[in-house]
This record gives sequence, structure tokens and C-alpha cells, in this order.
Amino acid sequence: EVKKNIEIDSREDLKVIDAEGLLVCPGFIDMHVHLRDPGNEDEEDMESAVAAAKRGGITSIVAMPNTNPPVDNIGMVRYVINKSRQVGYKVYPVASMTKGIEGKEVSELGLLSEAGAIAFSDDGNCVNDSKIMYEVMRYASQFDALLILHEEDYSLSRSGCANEGYFSFILGLSGIPSLSEELMVARDILLAKKTGARIHITHVSSSNSVQMIRRAKEEGVRITCDVTPHHLFFNDSCLLDYDTNFKVNPPIRSEEDRLALINGIKEGVIDAVASDHAPHLEIEKNTSFNEASFGVIGLETLFKACFTRLFMEEKIKLSRIISLLTSGPARILNLGEVRIGEGKAADIVIINPEKKGVIKKEDIISKSKNSPFIGKTLCGEIIYTISDGMIVFENSQVLGNMV
Repeated sequence: EVKKNIEIDSREDLKVIDAEGLLVCPGFIDMHVHLRDPGNEDEEDMESAVAAAKRGGITSIVAMPNTNPPVDNIGMVRYVINKSRQVGYKVYPVASMTKGIEGKEVSELGLLSEAGAIAFSDDGNCVNDSKIMYEVMRYASQFDALLILHEEDYSLSRSGCANEGYFSFILGLSGIPSLSEELMVARDILLAKKTGARIHITHVSSSNSVQMIRRAKEEGVRITCDVTPHHLFFNDSCLLDYDTNFKVNPPIRSEEDRLALINGIKEGVIDAVASDHAPHLEIEKNTSFNEASFGVIGLETLFKACFTRLFMEEKIKLSRIISLLTSGPARILNLGEVRIGEGKAADIVIINPEKKGVIKKEDIISKSKNSPFIGKTLCGEIIYTISDGMIVFENSQVLGNMV
């Protein structure tokens, strides 16, 4: 807890951090993380994900439910909560909207919420059955539960592996049109308007989606959205080398779409940035583009990618960028006010905004190494991460250079 006067039993307990010239801000909240725990701990487990989060200045993790088995029952919600206590970090469970994340039968949302689920999502899957989605929204609206929606019309995206456009055409890759996302965004805006449900569109990727969300907000629909750093940073020209670390869902789209996402941040339409951290083994990525798994990691580069692209290049206010990683997610998830102040939890990140470096595969803490930022120079090095008043990450390499 942050206090004005703190009694120290002995000088050995005291560590003074000289933050002159450094950026000090509240710890980051990543509201979209795939832990792979339980079921695929060879890709990632809670311990390794938390270690990566500390490196990235993230003090709160929101865990998606598509584990094996999925988080669709009280026991699995408790598993995530209990394991987070063992690890000693804030990990908030999201439970599935439908049983088995199959989109066929509505989960026991009320009981799952009472057990500690912070929100509901079938992320990784989209509920294509509109009647089921309508029932989910009606149920969720009864106790104001948040629904985090992965928007994808499978009749348009099935068998696709890259954004449908110029680059997929010249590279001979099967395309996923932005219409696949946009149709579902339009449908769910209509359903939310009808039911009064609180919906959050995750990893928005297209210009039209941003426009629809803007209009929905103006009309009073209870809608928020987030975008990923990789959709802000890259366009589909990244596919030219067939690098499978750029194979994600939704796909990285055109430069027009990328600029629309950045504009959505500038205009306040986009409420948060989240990593969509999706670890995969080397064998799942080191194959043909068509066969490779969808997904990239992003805990360690969440802030640095945003700082580099949005602040250094787009000149967006630093306060706005920080809010996308702190107060924005907290407001959406009802986590309370986020700020550094007396009486508040001491979740703090200290950053050297001048420090930049190349992202190297061998430096990645996550068990899986499928980062699209490998080889990229990013600015804004995390120096310290403080969680609940404890220094949980100290960048000794950078600190050594600063002395």
C-alpha cells in the first residue's frame, strides 16, 4: 500500500529507487492472456506467464478460458484463483459463455460469477448461433456481467490463414475477409442494444469495425473494445517472408485498417490495448504458413510496442497510452480506480523511456518464443515492476548500464 510515512524495522529492509529521468506509472493490466494452464503447460504455465508479465510491467493478468479442460465450471474458476494465490500474483479468471466453449449451450453464468469469474468469453471461438448469443446476453444482463467477444463468421473465415487482400493474393494464401469480423460485430451490437448487455469486442482489426463501435457508443450501446499491439504495429505486408509469427486470428490487416485502429485510439473509440498472448511450441509454428497455429506472445512487449508506435511515432499523449493499459481495462473490468496514491495498492512500473533495444529470441522469458517483434527495435525498457509493494522484477542489465 502507498503511504506517506512508512516505518522501517531496519535499514536492511529499505531500498531507495532513484527514478529521476524515468517514467513512473501504475502497473499495467493485460486483459487478454492465454495461460495454457491447465492442459498445455509445455507451451506456457501460470508461473512462466507471470514471469513474462513481470518483465513487461504487467501487475494484473486476465486469463482467457480456452484451457484444457476449459474454464466452464466452478471447479476450474477456483483452480485459476487458487493457483494465482500460490504464484502470488493477480490473475483474474474469465469463464466461458458456453459449455465446453462449443457455442451450443449457455454456461451457468450466475454461479461462475459468484465463484469469482470476472467476465465471460468463448475467445478462440465465436458463438455463431445468434439464438445462443441472444440467450447469453439476456442472461448476462441480469447481473451486469461483462461479455468479451471474439467476432468471426466461420462461413467466411474457414480455411483462411491471412487477411484477404493484395498480399494474400500475390502470396497464394487463402484469405480471411474483414467482413468475417464485421458481420459479427454488427450482429452483436444489435443484440446488445436489444438486451442491454455489456459487451467488449476484443482484438478489433478492421476499419469498419471501429466505425460501427463508434456509432454504437454514440447510440448508447454498452460497448467497449480493445486492440492488440501487433495490429497497431504491422500491416499485411509482413506476410511477404511467410513468417508464421505473423499468423494470428484475426489476421493482421491492410495499412488502411492499421491506420484506422490508430485513429480509433486518438479519437477515444478504442478503450484498451491487450496482448492476446497466445503461446505456441516451436513445432506448431515452424511449419508451412497454412499449417501453422494462429497466435503470438506479447506479455513482454505490450508496453514497449505501444510506446514505440503510439508515442515515439504517432505522438499520441503518453497519458492516453498509459490509460489504455491501466485505467481503461480497469474501468471495463470493474477493478476500481487505478492510480498511484496514498491508500492505493503499490502496483507500480518504472520505465526508462530513452532506452531501446532489439527484441531477441534468446531473451524471451515465456516458454514459447512466437513473438512477431523478434528483430524489431523497441523503446521504453521496463526497469522495475512492483506488485503489492514488492519489487518482483529488476532489470539488472539496464540498471548496470545506468550506474
